[in-house]
Amino acid sequence: MPALKNVPIEAMERAWIEVDLGALRRNSRVISDRVGDGCRLLPMVKADAYGVGMERVVRTLGPMGPWGFGVATTREGRDLRRMGWDGPVIVCAPTLPADVPSLVEERLEPVVPGVEALLACAGRRDGEPLSVHLEVDTGMGRLGLGWDQAGEWAPEVASVVRGGGVRLVGTMSHFHSADQPGDSTRTQWSRLLEALEAMRAAGVDPGLVHTANSAGAILHSGMQADLVRPGIYLYGGGDWQPEAAPVVTVRARVLAVRDVRAGSTVSYGATWTASREARLATLGIGYGDGLRRELSNRGRALIHGEAAPFRGVVCMDTVVVDVTGRDDVQPGDVATLLGKDEGANIRLAEMARLCDTIDYEILTGLGGRLPRVEVDYSDVDADEDLVLEALETIRDGI
Repeated sequence: MPALKNVPIEAMERAWIEVDLGALRRNSRVISDRVGDGCRLLPMVKADAYGVGMERVVRTLGPMGPWGFGVATTREGRDLRRMGWDGPVIVCAPTLPADVPSLVEERLEPVVPGVEALLACAGRRDGEPLSVHLEVDTGMGRLGLGWDQAGEWAPEVASVVRGGGVRLVGTMSHFHSADQPGDSTRTQWSRLLEALEAMRAAGVDPGLVHTANSAGAILHSGMQADLVRPGIYLYGGGDWQPEAAPVVTVRARVLAVRDVRAGSTVSYGATWTASREARLATLGIGYGDGLRRELSNRGRALIHGEAAPFRGVVCMDTVVVDVTGRDDVQPGDVATLLGKDEGANIRLAEMARLCDTIDYEILTGLGGRLPRVEVDYSDVDADEDLVLEALETIRDGI
């Protein structure tokens, strides 16, 4: 039976997010099974683990034995250390020379995009060498040493590494279209292999090789190398098979139910007009909580497992939905904006399509005003009745 953890009951009266730790573990196991025993996971927990919560993700996945965790900034790496994680931490976004003391102090492993950055990391001569990962640009076009110039830069990298200021732990790249059809991912993989060969020919060991994100790990066999860097799939996103288990559920209370006459308008700009008598419910959630304004007149909620279409513009703190013909909807009821409710489901991919964006932006946009509630449905996934009973326990307790 799921249990509420860490959040005061009174803080959840209006709207909240449920984080299913069992689903998080399940998605991690799916990726591990997909890539096989020769490859380990480097879960990405940047941007507060895509809005899910870095601390709870590390606490949940850490005992499963990942190689390490990936962040975007030195500050995120420091936060991860403060949470008690003692294993490897890769800082994937570029760091500045001023960050080097913190990188050394916190034992963080920066990704270096060029020889100059490598030299800056090697400039500190006292103590142990700084562990780094070298980035090769195979087509993303953001950062990294060009794969087609590896014959030129590989000897320079070898010289810096031999100098002893840095330890080259790994070499990485990034697939730009692993979730799209076509040969681009295979092409990028071949380019990375060319660069690795040039490095070995120059006498430098590339270390652990990693380039696959969630889509690369799930969809492309034979390109996982030594590590994969899953992100969105862990958190329930990605429209691929096997389907990710939903990790994030967004719920809100029904604040009011009103019967309106034909011709009545709703919300700012009066963008929706009732063509007949209608029953409307106002929910306690809006764009101030991360419910995207693009969902105005397009999105839907689930109330008691049935769809309730959005009417009018999403406001900062509320949204209005249509419950015409339904006597079962009352103030205090729980609406689901994202996730499962009584067999129905609003998936991340659906919401992202309606907003003309991607799953990542939906998750990272969920605001801090929404308290996160930890649940664990892993023991009841096979029994729908138990799932519904657990949900009722949450609803009644909030």
